[in-house]
Amino acid sequence: MTTYKELFGKYVQNVSSDPTSTDAEGQIWYNTTTGTFRTALGSYGVWSSGGNMGTARYGLIGTGTQTAALGAGGYASPGGTRSIAELYNGTSWTSTGSMNTARYLAYGVGTQTASIAFAGYPAINATESFNGSTWTSLPATMNTARFGLAGAGISTAAVAFGGYNPSFSAVTESYNGSSWTSVNSMNTARRYLAGCGTQTAGLAFGGQTPSLTAATEKWNGTSWTSVNSMNTARNRLAGFGTQTAAIGAGGDAPANTTATESYNGTSWTTVTSLTTARNTVGAGSQTSGLVFGGYGPSSASAATEEWDRSVVVPVAGSFSSGGNLNTARQLGGGAGTQTAALYFGGSGASGYTGGTESYNGTSWTTTPASMNAPRGYIAGCGLQTAALGATGYGPGAGSFPTSTETYNGTSWTSVNSVSTGRATPGISGVQTAALIFGGASPFPGTSGVRNISESWNGTSWTSAPTINTARYRGGSSGTQTAALFFGGNISSPGYTNATESYNGTSWTTVNSMPFSNRLFAGNGTMTQTSAVATGGAPVTAATAVWNGTSWTANPTTIGTSRGGAAVAGDTANTLFFGGYNGAAYSASTEEFTGPSTTLNYKTLTTS
Repeated sequence: MTTYKELFGKYVQNVSSDPTSTDAEGQIWYNTTTGTFRTALGSYGVWSSGGNMGTARYGLIGTGTQTAALGAGGYASPGGTRSIAELYNGTSWTSTGSMNTARYLAYGVGTQTASIAFAGYPAINATESFNGSTWTSLPATMNTARFGLAGAGISTAAVAFGGYNPSFSAVTESYNGSSWTSVNSMNTARRYLAGCGTQTAGLAFGGQTPSLTAATEKWNGTSWTSVNSMNTARNRLAGFGTQTAAIGAGGDAPANTTATESYNGTSWTTVTSLTTARNTVGAGSQTSGLVFGGYGPSSASAATEEWDRSVVVPVAGSFSSGGNLNTARQLGGGAGTQTAALYFGGSGASGYTGGTESYNGTSWTTTPASMNAPRGYIAGCGLQTAALGATGYGPGAGSFPTSTETYNGTSWTSVNSVSTGRATPGISGVQTAALIFGGASPFPGTSGVRNISESWNGTSWTSAPTINTARYRGGSSGTQTAALFFGGNISSPGYTNATESYNGTSWTTVNSMPFSNRLFAGNGTMTQTSAVATGGAPVTAATAVWNGTSWTANPTTIGTSRGGAAVAGDTANTLFFGGYNGAAYSASTEEFTGPSTTLNYKTLTTS
């Protein structure tokens, strides 16, 4: 018998704790603490957010890989059946040449630079090819016009199967780069199925017969064989991979589902679910794929989700309780870190206040020094011993103080005022270099929603470039020259999920949040490329994390639902405090430990 040393060049090691390097993948060691043999497997799959498509639509075709994909055709409302095409580079989508025949519920196979699209609604038999920039109508037409079919292969060697016209179809056709030829039919006639693989080793799964089906069939280039079914019967699902290593994701079962399954050539296994339930289309391999577009839960989608399988397992961010504030309140300013935070101003049961409290990682202490101008809806940033508070609202109806104050760890000092007083602007930066943006005056209401920005150099405020979406009560983070603004109230229709990034010169609209809200906890202490938003109004516990490109909903939410909380710290170690829970002002403090990763450890047994 071959020994482990002969295979890997070393003996099984004794360790007191599991190794953390990805080099541990496939290795075996003995953990002396747990008394078990352990390994790390590269088999864990996870979905993450990708860049949104330019046009939300469903029933489109998808080909290519995770970092070089093509999406074309589909149905959008408004607009109806579309011919538009987009290319994905692993980060974002860009428009490319349109198809010659507008179609949806068609199918496509191939790569980003060499694909074919065939069939589609209403019962089309036309085929066209794509070379990476333009589409060409081909003389080869399918023998059976249909829609809702699936396929496998490449642009010069493909197979198409199933569909509908005028009834559920089992028809299979093979394409050799010049013409389509009818070959042996599937065992189960169906439409809205998924397919993957090659012209001589294809896989068909799911669909509608007219009932939803989980049936799976293998194609060997000559005939179909029924094999083990999926765990979840569904139609309009995404499929990608090979005959022996496939992924089926999303679909309608009958409602939109997030269910994802992995196929190993013999059986299907339920794996990590999609983030957004929808019917959709996909591309790529079992270890590196993506889904994009589709429909769900109530409209056409532009969302993209990327699938990766590796030894690394993501660990969601988590919340734990901290010490309560001495004075329950909301809409104050926050500064500092998770273990050295400052809270100032705000409004509570006794009205607007300038009261200041400091946090040492365990408990809050009321400081002798109050702000010179009591107020709420304030913009705050900086450190526990070097904080900045600017503008806000109150006390007194219609009062929008322009005053700015700095804190040195002992006392507050009034400094030069902002040009325009306003409630709940966003803020980024530190005591000597900050930026405020947005806000509202007059307030309450939406008639005075602002898009203005002002920059602070430690001495005075000057005008800065305006934001693209005027709003107030949004979340913010970053520095004076690298800021992020997300969510908030707009003048119409109410809340927004828009996110904007600032580079010191101009604001750019980037990927939106997974939910629309206002009064987020998320002001001034995190970075442009790493931020967390939690809570908000209407009162919620929802939490999302920003990675510099996209937002991901965190599965663990804040313990106390609330809006108007303040925040200190960074995404790895964040502190949320105060707010309003819909019935009363909150003194609650919660500590957030940001998302991290571990390895896909497994314990080896003799069974």
